[in-house]
Amino acid sequence: MPVRKRVVADGALCTLVQALRHLHTAAGEPSVRDIARLSGGQVSRDTVHRLLTMTKPPRWRTLAAVIHALDGDVERFRPLWIAARAEEDGESSLRPESTW
Repeated sequence: MPVRKRVVADGALCTLVQALRHLHTAAGEPSVRDIARLSGGQVSRDTVHRLLTMTKPPRWRTLAAVIHALDGDVERFRPLWIAARAEEDGESSLRPESTW
C-alpha cells in the first residue's frame, strides 16, 4: 500500500519530513511492512506509517530506527529532529545551521 504523503507547512518539521521522504525514495520506497521488518521489530507497521506521514516530530528512538532501517545516516537527521522539536516547543533558536 503506498504512503499518502501529507503537506506540511514550512519550517523545521517540513525540513525533517522532506529529508525523510528523500531517504525513503532513495531506498526504493520500501513498504511500511518492509521498513518495520528491517527495523528488527523496533517499530510496528502503524508506527512506520505515522512517521512517514508525520505532522509532528516523533520520538528520536523511533525516527532513528526507521532511518537505520532505510540505511540512512542517523546523525545527519539528529539536528533536523532537534530543530523540529524546538520549533514545536516554540524555541526557534535551536534550528540547524544547514538545511537538508
